[in-house]
Amino acid sequence: MAQAERCYITRRCVITAIPVAAAASFPAVADKASDPILSAMAAHARAYADVIALLAAQDAADSALRKADAAAQPALEARLHALCEAEGPLGLLEMQAAERLIHTVPGTLAGVAALLRYVRELFERDGYTPCEEDGYLALLASAESTICREIGLAVPR
Repeated sequence: MAQAERCYITRRCVITAIPVAAAASFPAVADKASDPILSAMAAHARAYADVIALLAAQDAADSALRKADAAAQPALEARLHALCEAEGPLGLLEMQAAERLIHTVPGTLAGVAALLRYVRELFERDGYTPCEEDGYLALLASAESTICREIGLAVPR
């Protein structure tokens, strides 16, 4: 029997749970595993949480380095350096996940609502926007396409 993953109440756990909570708010999405936006939201949330966890680790390592004596500083400097080196690749993964999120067309109206809620909550909680202006145009276009398809209007091109 598989053991459930232990999750302490950390920022990473909270961030990772956001798309699940957003989907659960919309029963049509929670019951419809085929809506591709859910996996795109979950993938982005994981990548974003990894970046946030890395930044927190960098802050902790920097704080420890500032307080360390001369004997401990080389090891702490090496740790901080390694954490800083990891930032680029993790940031790239988050940006790629954001791109997939932006260009994934929700399969249902509930998926549109879950996506819009996810993006809004990221901004409200962290002041974070997963894309720039062009990305928001693409996100809005995919939401519009789903809404039009679901209510019987011509889907814009």
